[in-house]
Amino acid sequence: MDEYGDPDNVVHLVDLGGENPVTVNSVAWDVDLFADSPSYLSEISVAIMHTGLSGFTLTPGTGDNFPGSDTYTGGPDAFGLVLPDGFLRLEFFEWYDDYINDWDGVWEDGGLTFDYTVVPEPASMIALGAGFAAVMARRRRK
Repeated sequence: MDEYGDPDNVVHLVDLGGENPVTVNSVAWDVDLFADSPSYLSEISVAIMHTGLSGFTLTPGTGDNFPGSDTYTGGPDAFGLVLPDGFLRLEFFEWYDDYINDWDGVWEDGGLTFDYTVVPEPASMIALGAGFAAVMARRRRK
C-alpha cells in the first residue's frame, strides 16, 4: 500500500444497493495488521467512501507509532455515509509511504462489518404510499 490515491493501492467497489441509494450507518472492525519497519501500525488505513470520493477514513492502529503486528477490534462507529449509486468504495492505503511502489503495511486477516440501509427509489415509495392509502381507505369503509 502507498499513500492515498496511489494506483498501487487495493481498491474495492462493493454494490450494497443494486443501483439504489444506500445509507451506511456504521462500521465495526476486527482486523490483524502488520507494519514493516520503519512503517507504523498507525499509518495503515482504509478510506470508506462513495464513488464521488467523499467519506471517512478508518485507522484501526491510531496511536500505535511502531512497526510490528497487532489485532484491533472496534466499533460500531456511526457516520451516516450516503451512497447515491449504492456503491461503497474502499481504498486501503498508508498515511506515510516509506517504500515507494512497495508495501509498507498489510491487512493480514479479519474484516470490516457495515450496517447499512437501502433507500427505496421514488417509484417504490409512491407504490408503497398508494398501497398504504388503499389499506387505510378499506379500513374506513368497514
